[in-house]
Amino acid sequence: MNNTEVRLRDLVETLDLATVIVRDLDGTIRFWSEGCTRLFGWTADEAIGQKTHDLLRTVVPVPSAEIEAQLLATGEWNGDLLQFRRDGTKMTVSYRKVLRRDDAGRALTIMATLADVTTTRRTQIELEQLNQHLESRVREEVAKREAAQKRAAHAERIQALGQLAGGIAHDLNNVLQAVISGASLCVRDAENPEHVRRLARLMTEAAQRGAAVTGRLLSFSRRADLQAEPIEPGALLKDLVEVLAHSLGSHVQCAIDVPADLPRLLADRGQLETALVNLATNARDAMPDGGTIVLAAAAETVSDPITHPAAVAPGHYIRLTVRDTGTGMEPAILARSPEPFFTTKTEGNGTGLGLAMVSGFAEQSGGAMGIDSTPGEGTTVSLWLPQASGPPPRMVAANARSGTDLPPPAHVLLVDDDAMVRETLAQNLQAVGFVVTVAQDGAQALSFLDSGLDIDILICDRSMPGMGGLTVIREAQTRRARLPAILLTGYAESLAELPTEGVSFTLLRKPASILELVDVIATLLPR
Repeated sequence: MNNTEVRLRDLVETLDLATVIVRDLDGTIRFWSEGCTRLFGWTADEAIGQKTHDLLRTVVPVPSAEIEAQLLATGEWNGDLLQFRRDGTKMTVSYRKVLRRDDAGRALTIMATLADVTTTRRTQIELEQLNQHLESRVREEVAKREAAQKRAAHAERIQALGQLAGGIAHDLNNVLQAVISGASLCVRDAENPEHVRRLARLMTEAAQRGAAVTGRLLSFSRRADLQAEPIEPGALLKDLVEVLAHSLGSHVQCAIDVPADLPRLLADRGQLETALVNLATNARDAMPDGGTIVLAAAAETVSDPITHPAAVAPGHYIRLTVRDTGTGMEPAILARSPEPFFTTKTEGNGTGLGLAMVSGFAEQSGGAMGIDSTPGEGTTVSLWLPQASGPPPRMVAANARSGTDLPPPAHVLLVDDDAMVRETLAQNLQAVGFVVTVAQDGAQALSFLDSGLDIDILICDRSMPGMGGLTVIREAQTRRARLPAILLTGYAESLAELPTEGVSFTLLRKPASILELVDVIATLLPR
């Protein structure tokens, strides 16, 4: 035997060790390698002449006709088949089938190479199941962490509200004292018109002060996520200091430092107020023997974030600072102070999320937070928030309307479930020339409209039992399509937060003066 014959015989024997099947188009086996014998258990003599799908009890992932059609169309097919060994063992077999043709292009036989991938596929399935389980666990853990953060953030907010409660109660009690005393004197000196007018002015000023306090409290305590809006830094800090002056205690002095004509900043007002109250409360806690807190604002342009203490992106910012004269922090504590849940306060007096939330708020607003502190010399916390683009809005005083510029006489339908509000508003509107019909709820108001009462404008309370103000206005405008309406609300909600589809109205917050109300009516009534 020459060398060529030897190499040919070795090649055939090597190929025979591979798992190769050659069959006719109908599945009849024509060649069965030694590798197939080792894999399935049947010898070549036992396998040749049988149908592959009968011998191996083949289970295909798609109809056999589709596999045959692909073989005829493309000349090959790759995929997994479920088959059985001679001893009944089930296994997954990976196939590569190739179609052989004669010189005329007619299909002759199908040659298939195959491999046992049972273990591989089982491992892949187990890995996929493990990944799904891990993903589910991760989702659960993330959801738990987010829920814990929300609870902690809510606790931090409640703690801040608790700090404000004493000061708010103090201010409101002063307001109530002035109103009660003034009302008592008005009854006693009813025959002295000049004295009554002076007392009425004092009570009005007291009520306006109370309205400012409750307005800021509502804005601070609301739960809804607010939208970024242009904010006047000076007015914001001035209002906040009025609230903090009493809530932080008499041993702490509050001051503001804001230059004139400062550009507006762009941020979420409610979250910004929460952040500043948290910072002021931390500053108060750092001054157990008393001291001074200064809330300041300044414009700042950042050109190089690398050298900037908070590494904010280049741009125009408003830098808000809360500076105290307290104990300050050691470098090690200062480095950890923004970490979530890190706190130096005693148990029950802090969650350790205050600075972390402030930092997160600043970053989400497009800015950053920075802390500078020296032991024995106090701490300064700075917030860089982006400047708002465009000029400040033109403000028109509510009482700018002159007495000769009143709206024309009109019939007002006033709806409010509070008897005192109904009576005082109705008398004030009548005093300036309006005809007023009052309704104690939505049903009564709609009955007036159904009776044919000629109404020029509807004024309705937002929150009433049974039928709310929005529903009343919607139903009224269904009956009178062009009926102007004013919605009075005691909440801090904005027009964008109300379901306004299918209804037209102007939103006015309580408490509103008669001049504000007349001013709005005049803009809605045709002249």
